[in-house]
Amino acid sequence: MILKSGLFLKEVVLFGTTLLLGIFSANTYSRFVEKSIIEPSFSWDSIVIFLIFAVIFYMIVLRFKRVGAVFFKFLLALVVFSGSQLIFGSIVGSPWDLFWALTFVLIFLLIRNVLIHNVGMMLGIAGVSSMLGITISPLTAVALLGILSFYDILAVYWTKHMVYLAKGMMESGAIFGFIIPFDMRDIFYHSYDAKHKIGEKFMILGSGDIGLPLVLASSVAFVSIGQALIICLFALMGLFLTHLIFINQSGRRPMAALPPIATLTIIGYLVSQL
Repeated sequence: MILKSGLFLKEVVLFGTTLLLGIFSANTYSRFVEKSIIEPSFSWDSIVIFLIFAVIFYMIVLRFKRVGAVFFKFLLALVVFSGSQLIFGSIVGSPWDLFWALTFVLIFLLIRNVLIHNVGMMLGIAGVSSMLGITISPLTAVALLGILSFYDILAVYWTKHMVYLAKGMMESGAIFGFIIPFDMRDIFYHSYDAKHKIGEKFMILGSGDIGLPLVLASSVAFVSIGQALIICLFALMGLFLTHLIFINQSGRRPMAALPPIATLTIIGYLVSQL
């Protein structure tokens, strides 16, 4: 069995820091936000509507690549701005949170290297996921993890539309996830050029693979930081399992990373309740 400890350490630093930032943010905002408990409620109608919307969106992106590229870039900048404002807002008051968020987004858009991209994704994922987590119940977060893990398997291995969508995002230069260099010397590699070196110099860890476990941890952080940290520890164990599966593939090909991470995260939640 192969284990690339150096590469895994980079994954842990990015994933772990994002989780800690998110928990800190969730704990800070939970003091001021009245938690609205939203229990899982999924109907066939909502599932069908979601699937129809997903197919239409996919067809538009596939047919109009320039429109898709502009949309992905705008969405990425919006996620970074929203998440960074929430993180800065948990440290400094208004209007300084807005000032620092705008400043960082400007840096993110102008300095296009792997380091700045990863910091932007760290702030974006941590802020957005933590805010979502404190507005839903842990059971809803568990349900989301389970449903989206199943969807990830179908979308990657069966319909494969997630693979094509990811390629479209990378072609546009809007990579929704961490760009992890195999060699630390490539940390200042231009993020737009890095898309041509995926699998050779870099690997991608998708934002959903990090954000969804953080949603569950943040929903619990509202009640107990200790329980949230247990969930994060198990999420990192899921990351380790994902790393082993990816590295030991007979050939480098896309894989559904969320299921093993989500499974260990849910186990962590159950352990934290004991």
